Amino acid sequence: MSKIRREYKVTNALMGADFRLTAVGSQILMQDCFAALMAGYHVAAFDLRSRSLMWIISEFSMEFKGRMPFWGDSVTVELWMSERPSIKVHVDYRLSHAGKVFCSGDSVWAILDIGSRKPVNSSEVLSAIQPTMELALGSHRHHLDRMCSERYSLCHRINLSDTDFNRHVTNTTYMKVAVNAMPAGYIGSHRLAAMDMRFLHESFIDQTLTCKVYDTDACGSWFYDITDGDGVVCSRASIRFKDAEAEPENLDNLEIREMREK
Repeated sequence: MSKIRREYKVTNALMGADFRLTAVGSQILMQDCFAALMAGYHVAAFDLRSRSLMWIISEFSMEFKGRMPFWGDSVTVELWMSERPSIKVHVDYRLSHAGKVFCSGDSVWAILDIGSRKPVNSSEVLSAIQPTMELALGSHRHHLDRMCSERYSLCHRINLSDTDFNRHVTNTTYMKVAVNAMPAGYIGSHRLAAMDMRFLHESFIDQTLTCKVYDTDACGSWFYDITDGDGVVCSRASIRFKDAEAEPENLDNLEIREMREK
């Protein structure tokens, strides 16, 4: 099994105010699918813990096209390891609905020693998994747009719900902090088109994250710098938005209800 395909439903926990799957929801589905692939080879997070090892995600990129699936829609996640692992583990993925891909992306993972927090040679741990040499985005070389002037900022006090089974802040929390740093009016009139995010340092419960947002030279793109209370950079990202009016809704409420009831 070099590729895995899993079916999901868009639930209320994965949707936004428009009843459609969010970017964070897409990442949650991708990471659940990744966990399922690793579990099939007995190298999931709970398998590694008994060996004093842990999974981390160090970066990801994702692009969106078309409309996001609606509440109750089925989503197919296809995911595979796209290079032979060494220290880095490259994982690519696609999310589709009704046969149409709406999200493509790639991600970089690593396996750390729990005690030292140093990476181990992943090729030894993942020797049973054969890679599929296919790139969802055409390349694994991505860059963050250069920041210009600071425009917005947000402080977020880390709470228990922001942490995961490794007891540090989850990558999806950084995504939420970045998006929440934008003005509500801007988020309401724009849709997320692409995101590149890097995770540089762990943060933990009761710390305060500060997210500063900078404009860039690229149209519709913003640079995000997220630091902890000591000023240590925990995450950086580029997020590109597009005008929501460029994608008019084709279905009225009655048509949507009829689709749900079929």
